[in-house]
Amino acid sequence: MRYGLLFLPVFLFSFEFKVATYNLENLFDATKQGNEYNEYTPNNRHGWNEAMVEKKIANLSRVIADMDADIIALVEVENKAVLERLNNALKDKKYPFVFYPEKKKHSSIETALLSRYPIEKSASIVMPDQPRGIHKVTLMVQSKPFDVYLNHWPAHREKEQERLVYATTLQNILLKDETKEYVLVGDFNSPLQVQRDDWGLAFNNVLKSNDENSGRTNLWYELPMQKRYSHSYGKSKSALDHMIISKTLHDGKGVEYVKNSFHPFVKEYMLDEKGVPKRWEISDRGRGRHLGEGYSDHLPLIATFSIAP
Repeated sequence: MRYGLLFLPVFLFSFEFKVATYNLENLFDATKQGNEYNEYTPNNRHGWNEAMVEKKIANLSRVIADMDADIIALVEVENKAVLERLNNALKDKKYPFVFYPEKKKHSSIETALLSRYPIEKSASIVMPDQPRGIHKVTLMVQSKPFDVYLNHWPAHREKEQERLVYATTLQNILLKDETKEYVLVGDFNSPLQVQRDDWGLAFNNVLKSNDENSGRTNLWYELPMQKRYSHSYGKSKSALDHMIISKTLHDGKGVEYVKNSFHPFVKEYMLDEKGVPKRWEISDRGRGRHLGEGYSDHLPLIATFSIAP
C-alpha cells in the first residue's frame, strides 16, 4: 500500500501547455522590397529605419518573453527574416520551431507561428483576390497531433463580403475536421456581435463559434462583458482577435482545454495612461514620424491546454 500511495501522484499529473495569439501591429524590417506600407518604407519622411526596427523588436520580444506561451500565432509580420530576428531577440526563450508561409507577391504582411513543439506539416488555403490566406499548422504535442489555424481576415474598412469568403472557406474545411483537435486563432477583424453595416455577420453567422450545432467554443464567452476586448481604436474597444476551440478539446479525451484559463495577456507597461493598449507610436495620428515607443494596438490572448497522463 505504501508503494501505491508513493507512485499515485505521478499518474495523476497532466501535461499542460499554453497557446497564444498576438497581432504585432506591422512588424517590418528596414529593407525596401516594394510592398511595404508607406509609413514602413525605409528611410522616407516617416523615419522608419534600422534603429526603429531594433526598438520595435525589443519591445515586442519583452511581451512575448513575459507571456511565455509554448505556441504563439503572430499576426502582421512582413517576412521570415524579421520573424527570425524577433525570435533571436528572445534569447534563452527562443522558439525552436518556426512557421512562415510562402507569401503572395503583393502581400505586405502575413501570419506566422513560433512553437516549442515540432511542426508535423502545414498547408495554406489561398483566398481568391486576397493578399493573405488561412494557414493550418499541425504540431506534435506529446506525440499527439494538434492543429492551429492562423487567421488574419480583411480589415473593418473592407466590405463584409470579403470576410464572408474567409468564413465560408474555413467553415467548409472544418466540417471535414470535426474529429480533430484544433484551435482557430488570429485577428478575424470581426466583433463578437454583428454591428453597423453587417460588420461581424460572416464571423458570427457562418463560422458559428459559440453554437451547439458546431460544437465550437469562442473562449471570449468565459469572460464578463467588460473584459471582452483585445483592440482599441479611439473610444471603441473590440474583441477582434479570437481563440476558438473545437468540440474535441472539451470531450474528456486527448488534448483538453483547461476551463477558465483564457484571458488577454496584460502587463502594466503595455497600457497607456487611459488603460488601453499602448500602440506603436507614430506622430500626427499615424501620419508623421515613428517615435520609437509603444508595443501594439492589440493585446495578446492566451489559454492553457492539457493532456491527461
